Amino acid sequence: MKSPGANTEAGICLPGEQSWELWKHGSSGWQLAHTAPAAPEGGPASFKTASVFGYPVSAAFAVPVRAATGDPDLLPDIIEFQLEKQGLKPETPVGNLLDWRTVEREDARTLLLASVLNAQMADDLPREAPARFEISPYLFYLPDDHLVIWKELGRLVFCVTRGDQPVYYHALSTTSLTTGTAAEIEQLLMPLFTQGIITNLNGIVLWTEAVEHGAAEELSRTFGAKVRSERRPKPTLPQEASSIVPVSVAMGKIRAAKLRRIRNIVIGCLVAYLAVPAFFGVRYYLAYQDLDTLKRKMNTMQVQYGNVAATLAQQRVMEVVTRPETYPIELLNQVLTPLYQPNSQARLLSIEIERKVPDAGAQTASIAIKGESNAANTVPATLYATRIKNNPALKEFTWDSKAQDQKDSGGSPVVPFQINGTLKAPENAEDQ
Repeated sequence: MKSPGANTEAGICLPGEQSWELWKHGSSGWQLAHTAPAAPEGGPASFKTASVFGYPVSAAFAVPVRAATGDPDLLPDIIEFQLEKQGLKPETPVGNLLDWRTVEREDARTLLLASVLNAQMADDLPREAPARFEISPYLFYLPDDHLVIWKELGRLVFCVTRGDQPVYYHALSTTSLTTGTAAEIEQLLMPLFTQGIITNLNGIVLWTEAVEHGAAEELSRTFGAKVRSERRPKPTLPQEASSIVPVSVAMGKIRAAKLRRIRNIVIGCLVAYLAVPAFFGVRYYLAYQDLDTLKRKMNTMQVQYGNVAATLAQQRVMEVVTRPETYPIELLNQVLTPLYQPNSQARLLSIEIERKVPDAGAQTASIAIKGESNAANTVPATLYATRIKNNPALKEFTWDSKAQDQKDSGGSPVVPFQINGTLKAPENAEDQ
């Protein structure tokens, strides 16, 4: 029976009577697509792909095992013990050369057939490794309780079934069925009859025309079964898939996994390497977008508030008439007020107040005070200058005072002094 989930697009590669065959599934079932001579001229390597690969009977050992248990968890250990006892246990670093199938199961007994690939045989596979591996008897529908004889790559092979399952298979050394072949097969099957693994044969089927005269009659007489000749049927896929994985295929999978890891590491490093400039590129793009947005806002604000500077300049020009504390008469009052405070021994000789208001820009103003004190030192002049500097009404001016040497004025000693005030720049005046 064909496996429901089997991939049949690449076909089945199996040994034919004289050459290797590639069967592909089409609308009318399995059809022979290609053939290739046996190695060294050809072999399976002549085919590019095959989803299923059928090993010839000569490439495997068939080991029937009778287990006195029905527990499926114990069966692998029993099979391994029996194979090790017969020296057929495969020892491989990777892969799996062993497969076993249940032939018959009773309550406390299980009959199994273990298939062991010959580890000494070199793998000859299609160029692209198949996904599934089977021993050739499992790729045909075999009649129940029969001895089936056919030819693979120029050699006779046979398989014995119990029910619908193979219970034993073997490759013969002869290229055609002769009268002596019956005795050879009987000798190989005698232990199985003795152990009750083979109980009866309902018939013998020949899937080959390489039969000499009298050979079929000798088979019938030896096994007491009717012999019939049929054309070898088309292959099919069993429901139960084999667990066989050749060493070369397993090594190839390991190498492929390593290459994938290396490729992923390289791709990861490349992505990380490209992510750095990409990150800065994105940051640059976002910053450029923010700058562009800021420029648009600035242009909008320029349209709405672009005349603020001119308005402020006009406002500063208007301060001459809008702020009474800046009137010259008020400035004169503030300059004269310290003279009427205690300990004032100074008098003023002249006061010059100058204010200029240009058409554009900030206004300028200056106050020049000249005076003298009748003391013998500069203390009264310094005290007067300090009072002016500390006057809140005159905080918009920067003051500089200078006292001269004592001199005689009409018979009385006096100390001349000069105090200059300059209007601060608007920003400096606001800071103060």
